Amino acid sequence: MLDYMTLRLIWWLILGVLLVGFAIMDGFDLGVAILHPFVARTDTQRRVSLNTIAPVWEGNQVWFILGGGAVFAAWPLLYAVSFSGFYLAMLLVLLSLILRPVAITFRGKMEAHGWRQTWDWLFFVSGLLPALLFGVAFGNLLLGAPFHLDHTMRSIYEGGLIGLLSPFALLCGVVSVTMIVMQGAAWLSHKTEGAVAD
Repeated sequence: MLDYMTLRLIWWLILGVLLVGFAIMDGFDLGVAILHPFVARTDTQRRVSLNTIAPVWEGNQVWFILGGGAVFAAWPLLYAVSFSGFYLAMLLVLLSLILRPVAITFRGKMEAHGWRQTWDWLFFVSGLLPALLFGVAFGNLLLGAPFHLDHTMRSIYEGGLIGLLSPFALLCGVVSVTMIVMQGAAWLSHKTEGAVAD
């Protein structure tokens, strides 16, 4: 039988592997989404950009779901505090992750330039928002979240969405966005050729 300290270390390693897997596997998807309106100028180039992530983006989301499941399995109190305290931030991440497949699918439903341009910018937002918020979340993990436990061991969160946006957390968010953009640029230069790769 394993003792508590060993189990805790194993769970931290599992969670670390899942989060690193998400950052690596889904990072280029988010990077391609952020770069999409800027590196692909014509409709054909934008289709090429989308086609580089089309076969893999959906499977890459599994890493994020498994990470959330690992937190729930190992530390249900942490899961409860983070998902209730950071509710608005989590909701924004979830909505932007939902927006990505919607933008990919609906972009090709009509030929109108305005229609496609709208979905291209929504696709951009679906990459930028999670990248920024994940960095802000890690910045807040380093700073510490404003919650405490009352006498019944119930967690009380004392912050809000605006309180999460401290200068250090925003700096971490900007670093996250730049790292993900670099990863997306490397992916596009490797998977495409011509103007998009250039």
